Amino acid sequence: MASVTDSQHQCGEIFSFTHDTEETSFIKENTEKIFSFTHNAEQTGKLVLSRKHLKEIFFHSGDDVLEEYEVTITLSGMRRALLGHIPETRVCGPTIPKNCDVTTYNGMCFKISSDNVVSKSVPKTLRECPTSQIDIAFLMDGSGSVNDVDFNKMKNFVVEMIKSFIDHDTQFAIAQFSTYCTVHYKFQQVKNAKAWEDAVTKIGQIKGWTNTAKAIKQLVRELFVSERGARPSASKILVVITDGESTDKDDSLTEAVQQAQAKKITRYAIGVGNAFSVDKAIKELATIASLPTNKHVFKVTDFDALASISEQLKENIIAIEGYSLAIATMSRTKYAIMGAPRHKHKGQVTVSRIDGISSKLQELDPPKPQIGSYFGAELCVVDLNSDSRTDLLLVSAPTYIEPDQEGKVFVYTFDRRSYFVFSGTVLVGMAGQRGRFGSSLASPADLNGDGYMDVLIGAPLEEDGQGSIYIFNGEAYKINPTYSQRIAGLSVQPGLRFFGISLSQSSPDQSADNLPDIAVGSMEAVLLLRSRPIMYLETNVTYNPSKIPTSGTDQSLKNTMTVCFTMRPYNHNIRDLTANINYTITLDAKRQKYRAYFTPKNRFNNFMMNMNMKETCNSHPFFIDGFSEDALNPLSNQLTFTFEGLPSATFPRPILLPGTKNTDHNLDFEINCGRDAICVDDLRMDFNFSG
Repeated sequence: MASVTDSQHQCGEIFSFTHDTEETSFIKENTEKIFSFTHNAEQTGKLVLSRKHLKEIFFHSGDDVLEEYEVTITLSGMRRALLGHIPETRVCGPTIPKNCDVTTYNGMCFKISSDNVVSKSVPKTLRECPTSQIDIAFLMDGSGSVNDVDFNKMKNFVVEMIKSFIDHDTQFAIAQFSTYCTVHYKFQQVKNAKAWEDAVTKIGQIKGWTNTAKAIKQLVRELFVSERGARPSASKILVVITDGESTDKDDSLTEAVQQAQAKKITRYAIGVGNAFSVDKAIKELATIASLPTNKHVFKVTDFDALASISEQLKENIIAIEGYSLAIATMSRTKYAIMGAPRHKHKGQVTVSRIDGISSKLQELDPPKPQIGSYFGAELCVVDLNSDSRTDLLLVSAPTYIEPDQEGKVFVYTFDRRSYFVFSGTVLVGMAGQRGRFGSSLASPADLNGDGYMDVLIGAPLEEDGQGSIYIFNGEAYKINPTYSQRIAGLSVQPGLRFFGISLSQSSPDQSADNLPDIAVGSMEAVLLLRSRPIMYLETNVTYNPSKIPTSGTDQSLKNTMTVCFTMRPYNHNIRDLTANINYTITLDAKRQKYRAYFTPKNRFNNFMMNMNMKETCNSHPFFIDGFSEDALNPLSNQLTFTFEGLPSATFPRPILLPGTKNTDHNLDFEINCGRDAICVDDLRMDFNFSG
């Protein structure tokens, strides 16, 4: 309901905290600091939280590591009445170390109840160590439709793929299917390429039907198990090579794929030959393969062409995808949107449907390609009118370089036929900054209360690394490309580093004022920005007398202007607010030779008014020339003003609704048209004409 400005609270290396009880009122007491945190990055994962008066040492034991946490709880600025009832709090540490091949840092959260009891952690244990192990099973089509020469070409393709992975931590298994499925080699790690070549060459073709579903089920059940050499921590890959549709009658291909999905087996489907030029066969390949299908389905015209896809297949298997992820919703369909900012050094975004097995895809390339721009580094979907349907997709390129700035955010609209379409709108930050604009994106709330969701964009390297965030307002079907507010980290708290490196994706009301609050991450601190109440200002001007007399006189005529202001909440219910209004009155503003004045030769005057939620008025006498050449056109008196919200013990300073305009107020001359107040023109013209 308001724009975001001043920081009220902060916490240190803890990236989030929430308060679940009614005692959220302590946030409103303008405490200097609610939480201060320090983090000791020892391998024990010691995490220190300080909060005065209460102290507890507790231990959390994971599966294979013991972490020690020291909790000191400070009640800075809280009323004594609250000391016995502390709000329930969640605390999260993002950098708890875990010993792996390399030390990894993981996040973990705890809930501290009002009785100072620490609950179980979320997640229950630290994330498993990352692995680069890969177990690849090749399933070759040995049915009767494949001739001997082509079967040998298929084996050669498998050998070449094994050779390309042999330097990685990879195990291989080889199976063949037709009417039945035969596992020729279970998973084993042999680093001798010649040995694999000899072994694969000896495999003979079985011949028979193409029972693809039965073969996949058998491999899932019998090959991808530890008894056959599969490693629990390895990535599981199944490469299916076939020359035609399956002939299974009793086994469902969909069911087979679901079983593979349950074991987290990534599947690649390679279709060879003309059989895959028809829709039914193409759909079967898509069913076999994992999502997105454009990364997991390959079609070649014949077995000679298998070599042409080997490099791309290898790249897809070892690629790390999903650098950024967003979920869009259209009617009843959900779409997974994945960013790949390193794709071909320029970046790419992939859109796919989430509907179980099938998918319909789209690839978004940068509208303005630039090497190293990191297009797709951050993604954000925007539901402008809050109808649970995605309206816009924002894609950032934070290292897009131009002479006077760094970073762009591209805006896409949704179209039912072509999915996401570049709208032509590009969001940029303040000129002259090298700030990595677009390093974080969020659309957490309608901040200005106009009924449309707004967008936050972080630029953490602006102002020599102090950072800033930008607010862009949503409108009907679009985002206004001119930012409505820029909040510099220096203005929030001196000494901040990388302010805007992360942004909260939601806006829960932490301060109990029914306005959205935004959390902004920076180095070693997270700051809660409270929304300022937006006010609508009504102006009313009256004159006494209400008309300028036109009876002949050469004396100045006295009049009094009464100016009234009324401050009203804009889409909120906060009433205990005050403000100063500084206003200027310009008499007869539209004329260079003016007919009214406050003092001789002065038609301007400045005034100040302190006001609350009630109508507040001031009266200002002025004078009008008694004799004027123009007694027909009214005096247009202009009222201009500035608004300064005043702080209160409970709420932030209010601000004026953007777009509130200065006003003109006419004072008309008196026109005497008799008792009926109706004037009738009586225009006559006489002329003579002589030739």
